[in-house]
Amino acid sequence: MAEEILKRIEGGWAPIKQEYLLSKEELETLTAEKLKEPILEVAAETDGQKERKRGQDKKREKKMAHARNDMRKSTVRLCPSVTLKGRICKFGDKCTAEHSVEKFMEQKPEDIGPDCPLFNQVGKCQFSFACRFGKSHTNGLEQIEKEPDLSYKPTLNTNYSGIQIAMRKHQYDFSRSDKIVKELPAAVTAMDRERPKLNMRDLSGKAYLAPLTTVGNLPFRRLCTRLGAQITCSEMAVATSILQGNPSEWSLLKRHPSEKVFGVQLVGGYPDSMTKAAQIITDELDVDFIDINLGCPIDVVNEKGGGCMLAQRSNKLLKVVYAMSSVMRDMPLTVKLRYGIKEGKREAHHVMKRLVETCPPAMITLHPRSKEQRYSRLAEWDYVPQCAEAIGGKVPFWVCGDVISPESYYDRLQNFPIDGVMVGRGALIKPWIFKEIEDKQLWDISATERLDICKEFVNYGLEHWGSDDTGVETTRRFMLEWLSFSHRYVPIGLLEVLPPKINARPPGYKGRNELETLLGSSKSSDWVKITEMFLGKPSEGFLFAPKHKANAY
Repeated sequence: MAEEILKRIEGGWAPIKQEYLLSKEELETLTAEKLKEPILEVAAETDGQKERKRGQDKKREKKMAHARNDMRKSTVRLCPSVTLKGRICKFGDKCTAEHSVEKFMEQKPEDIGPDCPLFNQVGKCQFSFACRFGKSHTNGLEQIEKEPDLSYKPTLNTNYSGIQIAMRKHQYDFSRSDKIVKELPAAVTAMDRERPKLNMRDLSGKAYLAPLTTVGNLPFRRLCTRLGAQITCSEMAVATSILQGNPSEWSLLKRHPSEKVFGVQLVGGYPDSMTKAAQIITDELDVDFIDINLGCPIDVVNEKGGGCMLAQRSNKLLKVVYAMSSVMRDMPLTVKLRYGIKEGKREAHHVMKRLVETCPPAMITLHPRSKEQRYSRLAEWDYVPQCAEAIGGKVPFWVCGDVISPESYYDRLQNFPIDGVMVGRGALIKPWIFKEIEDKQLWDISATERLDICKEFVNYGLEHWGSDDTGVETTRRFMLEWLSFSHRYVPIGLLEVLPPKINARPPGYKGRNELETLLGSSKSSDWVKITEMFLGKPSEGFLFAPKHKANAY
């Protein structure tokens, strides 16, 4: 290996071939352009000094919400009562939406494209005239319907309005959960439980897409499943929000029929709320397992006793696992945790040992980083053998962290005492990693093929979130969240040395064509350009800043 290439690799840089590196002048131009982009982050003040925030921008949601409200005010909307037969507008004279189809059509922007994904799949579009692809299923003021696509399968876990109403009225029967929590022993000792209907040992070695907050939405999971993921899990759902009937939280529990083995990840800090949420999911939804999130580093979650904090309170954790396992009967309960709070202070093996000796879950997954580290350091795989020894083979043991290639996947699977490897950020950077794992080789995917995958995500998004103005902008926002990770992919045809490493920072480079350069751009304005290829231009005043600022390098 040439000395210069080795030096670049040791310095943490991706070894990109010389002919693709940007010149000094090109780099200066690129930097100047990035500096012109709007910045939404606001530094926190601490003792009179500015503090660089890590992780989520806590003020971001408020700023983004203001921008979305401004966009809604400037967008003409058609009242749903006009297109849904027998529905009366509940706002009456105070409704701000348009009730005349003729007037709405006069103000409606041009269609984005000629084909509506919903109409093509279902045979009708519920958004009717408000659809941004409306000409494909309307004729003047008439709606068109056709036979649905034979391959179409509706999303599961969607008929939950009755459950939400019952909970809001305090009429849902939680007697099973209440009895279990009431009879919880002061100190949990060894327990027996029903044999799970799904044996997690049977899943050993299968490709598992890790639960990913925000970016692990149904359209993205569906994309990964199509590309080879065999196990999927929902985004983190907050148990108390589930019990409150929060619509946005319940939407996280939806499952696409293509998801072969699907779990729901719950977060919370108390046996009563976690047990009741587990009862609802077990009794009412089509789910294969439930996972407890013991690794969430977000402060607001930890302050309420969930995430990493629950793993630190082993007595409370044992009660949560005991109660949830009891109410779930034969459904598997799994846990996923980090190694501790402080960097270098590894404590997870103590927690694992207590769990398997008293309330053994169906599976344990380790993310070998601390709460403090988030993603700013390499995963500490040298800690894995100690955890495996603590578990002693009593339950399946999985690990996730820094898997970006089939080589890194199989190296860990074969050289560590584990049952499986979970893939997280590697899938966000390149969802086709599951195809690479299946084929056991890297795929030098072309820019056109990458764009086709983007289009596939858009179609799934429009089908899931809707094809009206709101659905289009929601699809755009979640696509941008994904592109904030996927732009980090460096095409393997540009690299001097393989396999790639997840922590290798790419220097300024150009692709083999303009599209490849665009897909690799770190400028958020370029990500917006990519969405415009499928979703048209965003409304005036559109703003975007990534929700997750995890440092991949």
